[in-house]
Amino acid sequence: VIRKTDPDGNITDYSYNKYGQLTGVWFPDNSCHRLVWNERGQLLEELLPNGGIKRYRYDDLGRQVTREDELGKLTQSQWDAAGRLRKLTQPGGATREYSYNAYGKITAEHDELGHVTRYEYADGLHLISRRINADGSHVKYRYDNARLLLTSIENEAGETYRLDYHPNGLIQQEIGFDGQRTAYVYDLNGNLAEKTEHGDDGSQLVTRYKRDHAGRLVRKTLPDGNVVDYAYDRQGNLLSADDGHWALAYEYDPQNRLTAEHQGWGTLRYGYDACGQLKNLRLPDNNRLVFNHDKGGHLSTVELNGETLTSHLFKTGREHQRQQGQLLSHYHYDDQNRLHAHAVSQQQHTLYQRQYDYDKTGNLTRLLDTRKGEHHYHYDPLARLTRADHSQDVQERFGHDPAGNLLMQDRPGPDIVAGNRLMIQGDHHYDYDAFGNLIRQRRGRGHQLVTEYRYDCQHRLIGITQPNGQTASYRYDPFGRRISKTVDGKTTEFFWQGDKLVAEHHADRHRSYLYEPDSFRPLALLEGFGPEDTKPFHYQLDHLGTPQELTNPKGEIVWSAHYRAYGEIARLDVRKIDNPLRFQGQYFDAESGLHYNRHRYYNPDIGRYLTPDPVKLAGGINTYRYVPNPTGWVDPLGLNTCPGTDGCKPNNSAQNPIAGVEHGEPALPQLARAQRQARINELGEANAHRRLSELERSIPGAHFLEKHGAQTLLESQLERVITARNPTTGEIETFDRGRNAGQPRPPSAATRFLSHRDQLNAIDRAILIFKLNGRSRAPKAMNMGKTIGEGYKRKGLEYGKQTKAIVHLNTDGKPITAYTEFDK
Repeated sequence: VIRKTDPDGNITDYSYNKYGQLTGVWFPDNSCHRLVWNERGQLLEELLPNGGIKRYRYDDLGRQVTREDELGKLTQSQWDAAGRLRKLTQPGGATREYSYNAYGKITAEHDELGHVTRYEYADGLHLISRRINADGSHVKYRYDNARLLLTSIENEAGETYRLDYHPNGLIQQEIGFDGQRTAYVYDLNGNLAEKTEHGDDGSQLVTRYKRDHAGRLVRKTLPDGNVVDYAYDRQGNLLSADDGHWALAYEYDPQNRLTAEHQGWGTLRYGYDACGQLKNLRLPDNNRLVFNHDKGGHLSTVELNGETLTSHLFKTGREHQRQQGQLLSHYHYDDQNRLHAHAVSQQQHTLYQRQYDYDKTGNLTRLLDTRKGEHHYHYDPLARLTRADHSQDVQERFGHDPAGNLLMQDRPGPDIVAGNRLMIQGDHHYDYDAFGNLIRQRRGRGHQLVTEYRYDCQHRLIGITQPNGQTASYRYDPFGRRISKTVDGKTTEFFWQGDKLVAEHHADRHRSYLYEPDSFRPLALLEGFGPEDTKPFHYQLDHLGTPQELTNPKGEIVWSAHYRAYGEIARLDVRKIDNPLRFQGQYFDAESGLHYNRHRYYNPDIGRYLTPDPVKLAGGINTYRYVPNPTGWVDPLGLNTCPGTDGCKPNNSAQNPIAGVEHGEPALPQLARAQRQARINELGEANAHRRLSELERSIPGAHFLEKHGAQTLLESQLERVITARNPTTGEIETFDRGRNAGQPRPPSAATRFLSHRDQLNAIDRAILIFKLNGRSRAPKAMNMGKTIGEGYKRKGLEYGKQTKAIVHLNTDGKPITAYTEFDK
């Protein structure tokens, strides 16, 4: 591909070297991304559209040994003779080291502070049987002998999580640490057809899923008999979701980009620039926003109804300046690109600033705020917060039980936890329903002060009754987003942009919330309905994206808060207006003190969720815990934690046995993201495929792409291991001699590479080894340092993913086949 013209006439040009490797991309905004390769096909330099340069260096075996960022900071990798990563040295000198057993499995991980996590493996299985944490606690794992599937996890408290499987390897049922049981039934294509949740009291909640011929969900029947219907266009885009109460509808442009979403009382409309980045946004109250980007794709200005709302200056991929009304923010970063200082000035006079210090592992140890004082943080060997010292506020002390449950050590009375459910904390007693949802909190003399919580059949909070009789009720849309709350008869309605709350409205007030691009970090609050009445306010955030102040265009602080470590506000020192946003993705409910956190409700007073994680093990083995520590992590969706400084990314861990159980429900339509890097990756994959195809055609008998290429389907590999059918030609492979001559010859394992680039990299490495030692085959399976393939073993039809590759070369050093290898 040398030129791409999209349906709107925007042109992107591409250039290549003589080997077909991509050397340059010229985008519609006249920016350019260049790539420099060496004669071995290794990427040496990237010249980014913003002018930055990244450099890469390799050893004689083709392994990356240094990575230099745009600021010249080096990350260094040291490898052992078997190609395993031994030491990773970060910019600034902090190191992380790894030890391995004879089979290439990690046995010890030494972090930057010297804390050691150790791993033990089941005899003969090479699967982790025990993880020994740095504090001496441990987690045990058990597997079945036939298919090597994970069957149980024993947590640090000795409680057990159990997994049973159907014959095809899909989860049949899981029993949580608290004894909660969930069973699954699938259709013939492996799609979830029915989910049954078994309560402690013998009750059952059954959810059924109906799909079309493409496997897309078209109807979900809920346990209470209500249904949610879904419709799609011919391209597979979701057109509507309707639960009979709050219909959602979506529109797309010819490039399948979301252009409008209709929900309840309003509509959001979107427009994109030539590079596919969000350019125009029209809010439900007709406020119009324009997002302008620099040649690197970074946000440069935001306009509100034709006037500049904010302006941004990025250098080397990081924001260094931000103009918000009359205030100018300066940001400085340390060697590992963590926020080190944030200063807010007006007319060259510094008004206030925050400075952040971290330990070698990246935990925040000190925060100096010229307005709110000095804060010191201390951690245990597992990086869990144990102490928070505040110069202007009350000190905090925390403990953690073996399973990671937070214990408030600075409060009187006991902390009693069972199955990760908090039962007693001080004079607070907690009761749960048959599915593990908190339904009652009792406190005070004789436990007479009772707060009650009510849930629907999807475990969504629908009502609260306070000790004083005050009531609150909540409603949700087909995706589980809260669309209204009613407190003492007064209703507030909510409007969403994907997973982000973008507006709220009730009789006395309308306001909108804006966020940094592709982020849950709030940027501005718009008070008032419509362009004529809207007043903008600007968020000043900390390193995690938590609002610290709100300022008006003149630079005056109109809202400011002092927080406790787990997100509860200790006191407000300025409150001219109200701000309900807290940790990323959280909205404060004054009627309950809880934070609505998209899929769940969070109680900042105890640092826990009210209900177990709906994604179960995919969110971690403690399903009530908020995050590992609240100074460095966030959970904007109430599902999966992520480092707060980097922003949340989807968790697609191949190690998680539950991943995919709930998959099949349509995802929320998302705005088109910047397409630069995605397009480069797409072209890199296409070029690798072309090179492999040309190479295979030039070598008699070669079949690495035909049988193991990324273009083959996983289903075809399963058929190959059963029937010996070639995944590309469709022919049945047979024995050509002996007593079985003419009979099908299925392989012992059938695998495919996940990307053409990984297969090409494996072949290039094997050829290099051949040139160095003259062998016609790589000495043994090469550890590629990441997951590169997937497939099935013939014995037990066991599915697995692989990190190793084997390449067979002929006597001339040319590849005959290249495949991924199961661990022995």
